[in-house]
Amino acid sequence: MVNKTAGRGAGQRPAGAKRGGRTAQGEPRALTLKVDSRLYGRLLKLRATQRRTHQDILEQALKEYLTRAGA
Repeated sequence: MVNKTAGRGAGQRPAGAKRGGRTAQGEPRALTLKVDSRLYGRLLKLRATQRRTHQDILEQALKEYLTRAGA
């Protein structure tokens, strides 16, 4: 039987990553968000008109939401 993860650096953490998956404060973390095509189209349109990145738009929206939610 072949270990399928051996060729992908199994057991190795990315540079700077801490044990347990934690990263240094302020270091970006990856987040995946799946949305329907209509919502994605709206995001693309906003991105084009405001000349901002998806990252910038979604990060600002998440910060504003969390502030309103008291989190």
